[in-house]
Amino acid sequence: DYQTAASSLYRLCHACSLLLHQRQLVKNAPAFVASAAQYALTVTLPMANLDPKHCFWRKTPMRRETQTNLLFLIRRMCRIYSAATTCVQQSRGLIAIRTTAFACAACIADAITRVKAVDDPSPFSLHYSGNCEGPTDPFGIEAGSFETLAANMPIFDAHYTSLRFLCLDYLRGVSVKMDGSKRPTIFNFDRRMAPLKGDIELIDQLSIELALPRPYPRQPKALISNASALLSGRNGLLLEILPEMEYFRDIVFHFKHSVSGKAAAPTDVAEDFTWLSHHATLKWSTRPLSSEDNTPIYNVTAFRATLQEFVEVDAQPTSSGAFKSFIRLFGKGKDEMRKLSAADPTNIVNSCGEKFLKGKSKPISVKTEDDILHLSNSELPTFGHVLKPADSERFLSFLTAPYIRIPLILDFFANGDPGRLA
Repeated sequence: DYQTAASSLYRLCHACSLLLHQRQLVKNAPAFVASAAQYALTVTLPMANLDPKHCFWRKTPMRRETQTNLLFLIRRMCRIYSAATTCVQQSRGLIAIRTTAFACAACIADAITRVKAVDDPSPFSLHYSGNCEGPTDPFGIEAGSFETLAANMPIFDAHYTSLRFLCLDYLRGVSVKMDGSKRPTIFNFDRRMAPLKGDIELIDQLSIELALPRPYPRQPKALISNASALLSGRNGLLLEILPEMEYFRDIVFHFKHSVSGKAAAPTDVAEDFTWLSHHATLKWSTRPLSSEDNTPIYNVTAFRATLQEFVEVDAQPTSSGAFKSFIRLFGKGKDEMRKLSAADPTNIVNSCGEKFLKGKSKPISVKTEDDILHLSNSELPTFGHVLKPADSERFLSFLTAPYIRIPLILDFFANGDPGRLA
């Protein structure tokens, strides 16, 4: 039941905190804590289900205090897991499991947030689940980079492979309607560190119910400014009365950042230094987009005021070197390189395509050979006209084949036209 789940979470959080506090006495304490937190998020807590009748978190009545407490404990466990995994040796395998564990936390938190409490329903839960009065639609969260970038992460455990599938299935279910159209989604931090359409709609609905001031006239910049202030907590009117919204926001951010975030903690620390859970606390504020544009965006810091940013596939023009844009993928930081695969055709096209090198064009997704066939010659990466369009299509098609892409590409360059490498 919910009481047992909350009690188990609390005891695990307490035990992990004790281990980290005794890190000088217990060898490999961060590794033990990471393992325990990972087990709590992926095994101890039942996975969410799209069907409320079969979902552990929604099939029986829940009180609001239980709902808020569960979200608080899941956020605390996410902080502990984030701090512990930052202290251990980093690898693509660890990142793969880490993203899956945070995805489980986000899915479970989503299911708990959708619960309509039997005693005092949260306005946030009612609007988020679509159970409030009036012509409103339910909201959701997107898988985002978990479906694209994380697809290249190696997972060697069948349990975590199945969990990844369950998480993707759940996230698609809450973000896509039965007819295939998209639901409004919130907290898309990996797309833009600012409120998007779904966030603004949710804030508008909550403002009407809670009698909060709304910007007038309803200019886009004013709406973004109002939503960012409320969601970041810079304007505390909303999060003061809806703490569960703050907990859910932080859980989703931990999930999104684990998939496509840059290094969460600074690297210039002592070798024997151990991060604690309070270091992973997300501190929210807003800042202007630039010196010319004062549109506010989220400013999130943790681990000694380290800015929590997301990796991007940049497409800056370059004139020196045919493979300069391709090599730039390997010139990123270690943490970015682990997440931004240079063997992903989407990354190659958006970084090296002639069209994207000339200016800022909208990124496109390349997942299958059909997507490659629909690319125009200007979108194909020729690496400074070294490859012909037909060869570029072959090169990209090899990248869509998991496991054998590297041998195929080696054979392509070794046994193809030697002139291409001149």
